[in-house]
Parts: sequence; structure tokens; C-alpha cells
Amino acid sequence: MKSKFFTVGMLCLGVSSAFAQDLSKDTLRLDEVVITSQYVKPTEVGRLPVPLSQAPLSVSRMSAPMISDLSLNSLIDVARNVTGVRPNNSYGGFQSFYIRGFNTFVVVTDGIRDERHNLYASAPNTTLASIESIEILKGAASVMYGHSALGGVISLVHKQPTSVPRVNAQMSIGSWGRYSIQGGAGGNIARGVDFRTDFSMSGGEGWRHTNDRAYNAYFALNFRLSDYDKLNFSVSAKNDRYGTDTGQPHVDKDIYDADGSVIYRPGDLPEGFDRRTRYNDPLDHLADKDLTVSAKWTHQFTNPDWSLSDYLSYYYDDLDYYASEKLTYLTSSDPIYNHYYMNGNTKTYISLDSIQRVGYQFAYKVSLLQNQLELKGKFMTGEVKHNFLGGYSFSSLYTPRYTANYAADATGPGKNAHLSVVDPVLNQGDLNLPYQKRNLAWEYMHGIYVQDYLNLTDRLSALLSLRYDRYDRTYQQAYTKDKVVTSKDEKAHIHDNALTYRFSLLYQFTDAFNVYASTSNYFKPTRTVASPGYVYIGNDGKVIEPSGKNVFSPEKGYQYEAGSHIAFSDKFNANISGFYILRKNMVQSLGTKDGQTISGQVGKADSKGLEVDINTRPWQQFNINAGYTFTVAKLKEYAKNDYAENTQAGNYLNLVPKHMAYGWAFYDFDRSLKGLKLGVGFNYSSKAYVNTANTLEFEPYAIANAMAGYSFKNWKLQMNINNIFDKNYYMTSVNTIGFIPEEGRNVKFTVSFDM
Repeated sequence: MKSKFFTVGMLCLGVSSAFAQDLSKDTLRLDEVVITSQYVKPTEVGRLPVPLSQAPLSVSRMSAPMISDLSLNSLIDVARNVTGVRPNNSYGGFQSFYIRGFNTFVVVTDGIRDERHNLYASAPNTTLASIESIEILKGAASVMYGHSALGGVISLVHKQPTSVPRVNAQMSIGSWGRYSIQGGAGGNIARGVDFRTDFSMSGGEGWRHTNDRAYNAYFALNFRLSDYDKLNFSVSAKNDRYGTDTGQPHVDKDIYDADGSVIYRPGDLPEGFDRRTRYNDPLDHLADKDLTVSAKWTHQFTNPDWSLSDYLSYYYDDLDYYASEKLTYLTSSDPIYNHYYMNGNTKTYISLDSIQRVGYQFAYKVSLLQNQLELKGKFMTGEVKHNFLGGYSFSSLYTPRYTANYAADATGPGKNAHLSVVDPVLNQGDLNLPYQKRNLAWEYMHGIYVQDYLNLTDRLSALLSLRYDRYDRTYQQAYTKDKVVTSKDEKAHIHDNALTYRFSLLYQFTDAFNVYASTSNYFKPTRTVASPGYVYIGNDGKVIEPSGKNVFSPEKGYQYEAGSHIAFSDKFNANISGFYILRKNMVQSLGTKDGQTISGQVGKADSKGLEVDINTRPWQQFNINAGYTFTVAKLKEYAKNDYAENTQAGNYLNLVPKHMAYGWAFYDFDRSLKGLKLGVGFNYSSKAYVNTANTLEFEPYAIANAMAGYSFKNWKLQMNINNIFDKNYYMTSVNTIGFIPEEGRNVKFTVSFDM
């Protein structure tokens, strides 16, 4: 099989080379000229007509050259190398991101929202072969992107069609049998028609024997319909499969031996585990397919300062999942095992050399239609320059989600399988688990927004943004025999409205130095549906009597931010920002009373911190790119109520370290070694709590990385080494105690062609 992939890769590179030679017949080669331009690409995610260095926002950008140099192939990899973001890859494929302390964020690709992240908290994201750049806007941003943008917005931009012929191909092989093949091309195919296409395929056994596979493709056309009109059409698709990963069960209590001595503390991993051993069933899988089709029409008015665009897109995702999500040690009230822990005043005996496996299964589909109509323009009022943006957005979402009850309905010898910690036999027999419920949801969103970036003077600028959103949701639960519906509940309806804003000021002291201050807010609809046996408490501490529509108000929050951009040509650039975020109206479980479950919208949390990004080039061949993040994110007291107090108030939010840092230093050789590039880098994190009780934690870690590349003509050979000193560390857990070991030392070799 590997030889087939190698052959395909060589064919890709060969075809690319041949195509390039064809192109070169009509190409005049010029001596290399280095040009420094004052133009800097405006920020895509900020929707502002100014470069990042002049935006009253905090945005991190990862460009295609940096993605290539670091050999990054996923959003998780990218997030390790920007400030303010901590990635989390759970169950082997579900990605989420803690931005400024919160994992409430929005992901957009070419401006199209991926609603799965706010529906289900996390979602798989495919490889980056067709991505040109990634921007991360940090902080509350609902005024720009609608609901759920508290921590920030992650924006991916595809490679776009060009009239200039472009060809690229790449093949990588690496540790644990990994491989990757990708290719792309662009250019003019007819008068007024340009194209871009990309594809990739990757796979391999992998660090934890998950045998992940990813296949994706992208195709785009630009039509110049007239001197004033253009149409962009694109389609992308993926077919990815992950092996899932439940981690390794660490203990969450003091464990005693037969003599009564404590041998393991909470968070410890008992002896006998190997970092690469995975205990999931061979049946476990996360299969994810999607298709996106979009068309964007843009009209340039005779006044070149004004344009009108309409962006229509359709997104479809089909996900199927089964995993051994819970690994627990065998326990007994009888002294049949050599170790025990205290359950109150009672000893519970525990086996540390064998574990039990419990599964979980669900499947969902997402159909999402979005349309965005925007008007952009520039005008003057007196001496004030206005950069105006106004628009209307609409989205229609339909998602059926199927779930199963493992404890009640799973059958077969593989149910509740017992495994040895050492040399486990993973296949414990067949397992049958029919679906038992289907949840249907229809969501409709209307948003009207205006934004004005004002140049009040030559030095002072302001950003004023307002948005009104109307959110409607219909929900229905059905009961199934596998996927055949047998009965349905009544439909429930939710309606919410929200007004969001952003107000910012920026003062440009010199061409190289400015300061800014900003305030913005966010909202997120709560999808709670009234159920029998529940008592609901509002954010005022009083009992809510559900009307058959809304139970809770939207979750809300706001951010204050101040910062500075420093830019001395390409010699030294720095972005510094400090922030405070408050999140409120969080729904919390408040226990039970008189046989009823109490649920209250009384929770609060806040986050404050500092972020510093630095890029410096002391001399032409030497470049340093580094960042530091300081974040303190904590739970706050509940809103006053008669049912419960927050016993965890003052605790740190889980998975949010106080300190994070990254850095890379690159040296480009010249003269006899021209084309050679070397780089060394690091990633650092202080401890992070695994749970909000703050009883378990991931230890601090620091890892070292390196790269070496050699470019000649249109070719590049590159080697990347990650985790050089083979550090054992953790960033993710499943069901709290299932710590997933991060990758050990690994090497990747890449050959690429680009023209």
C-alpha cells in the first residue's frame, strides 16, 4: 500500500515539473529582485480596510510560508504557534479551542460559519492543503460574526484563483508510517475566467495507532462578468476518518497498597502503561464527510469606492461516531485486589492492572444554507473619512442527531469488555448498539449590521459597529428503533433577540507606534427545552415558569481591551494587548430538591490577561517570531438564589494555563549556502487544571522543535523534528481521567515543488 502512495506522489511531482517546464517556455526569467512595499494586506477576519498594524483589534495571522516552514497540517498545530489560544483535540478527532480562557468561539472558512462548534462544542477539521492563511480574532466579536463569538473567531481563507499560472505539489513521510500527498494548480483557462484547485490525501498508523485518514479537494473559479461585476464559485469536499482515542485512565483519588501506604496521588498514572498503547475497540471510529458549495457576486459601482456583494453558500456534513469513551478500573467492596481507596470511611478495592471499556455512539447531519448581502464604501463628512460596511445575513440550519443507550441496549460479547493494561487484546468480540433517540433541530438566524471605520484626524481613528440578531429554533425529540421513528414528542420553540456592539479608538503617535482601546460584547442562545421533573431558576434567582417557548435568556458577556501595535518596517514588529472578559448567564446544575432537578442560569466566569507577539529581523538572514500569553480565568459566585452557592467560586477554569509561550528563530543562508534555511523553536505551558474542582492538573511542559530546508529553483527539501527531547506531557483528557499522551519525538521529511 505504501508503495502505491509513493508512486502517486512521484507522479504528482513529475506532472507538476513537466507542467512547469511547459510554462517556462513562455516565461522570461529575471534576476532576483527584493521589493519592499508599503502595502500590507488588510485583515480578513476584522473586515477592516486597514492592515493589522492599524486595526484596533487583536488578531494573529498564520501565513502560508509559516505553515510550510513549520509543516503544519491542522488547526491544532496552528493554534500551538499563536498567542491567546490553547487547542484541545479530544476523542482523537474532535477539535476545540480555548481562546482567552473560553471555548466559546466561531470558525469561519471564507466567511462561511461552521455551526457544529457551537452546536456540539467541538468538531473535526480537515487538513490545510488548500488554505492560504489563517487569522484568529481574539475576544468578543458577535457584532461581526453573530452569536457564540466570545473567545474569538478563527478564520480560514482558501487559496484563490489567479490569472498567473501556478503549480504546486508536495509529498511528506514521517514517523509512525505517516504520509501526506497534496497538489494544486491555478491560472487562466479562458478570457475572464481564472481557476484554482487543490487536493490532498494523508494517513498512516500514527502516534497512538489510530490509523487516521483524510482526503479533501477544493475547486474555485473567478468570472470577470464585466468591468464592474465578478462572480466567484467554489466547491470543497472532504472524507476523513479517525480511529478515536480515549486516553489512559489516571487515578482521581489517593490509592493505597495492602500496607496502607499511599502509592498514587490524584492525577498519577499507575505503572505498566506504555504511552503509545491505546485501549479503544477496533470498531471505534469517527467518520466525517462534508460538502460546501458557494457563489459570491460582487458589483463595483462607477464610483470605485463603493461595492455591493451577495454571498450564498450551502454546507452539508455527515458524521458517524462510536468510541470506547470511558475506561475505568475494576473495583470491589471485597478485598480481592491488592490496592484500595477510601470512599468515605469505607475501603473500595481496585485493580490497577485491568480496565473496563464502556462505549458511546451518536451520528448527526448538518444542512446549512447561508446568505450574506453587503454594501461597502468610503465617503467624507467634513474632514472625517468614513469606511462603511453594512449588511444583512441569513442562515437556515437543519440537523438530525441520533443517540444510543449503551447500558440499556448494547449487546454482544464486546459490551463492558475487560482489558489487561499490559499487552491488551483490543478485539473482545462483536457489539451491536441500535439508535434509540433522534433529536431534530431547525434554526433560523437573521442579522442586520453596520460598521464604520472613521479617520477622525490624521492620527485618531475610531471603529463603531452595531448588530441586531433574531434567532429562532424549533426542537423535537423522537424515539427510534435504530433509525426508524416509533413516536415523537411535541415540538418546542425558542426565540431570542440580541443587540451587539464594538466601539474602538486608535491613536497613531508615529508611523511606527499606536495605542488602542476597545469594548465589545457577545451573546449565545441557550438551547434548553423545558422538561418534566425540572425546576428552572433565572439569572435573578427566581423560579421560571416555562411558557412552552424560551426557558432561559441568552448567555451574554463583554470584553474590555487595550493594546498597542509597534511596526518598524520589517526590522521589528510587536503587538501587545491586555483584556478583561466577563461571561454571565451560564446555565448550571444546582442539585435536586423534592425529587426534582434544579437548573439555574446563575453561573459567571471571567478572564483577564496579556498577550505579546513579536516578530523581529535583526539582519536580513535572521528572523525571530515569538509570543507570550498570560491568562487568569476563574469561576465567579452564582447569582443570588435560594438553591445553591458556587462551592467552586474562585477556582481556575479547566484547560486554561496561566502562562503559555512559543518561539521560532530562522536563519536563511546566503552565498555558497544560498537556499539553506535552519530553524529552532519551542512551546511552553504552565500547569493547567483538568477539572473545575482543581483537583487534577496537567503538569507544565516545554518542548523543543527544529526544521531544516533547502530550496533550489522551484524545489524544496525539508525536514522537521518535533519534541526533540521526547518529553512526556498532556494537553487533553477524556471524561476527566482519560489523559491522552501528546506525541513523542517525531520526524517528517517533505519534498515540494512550487511555481
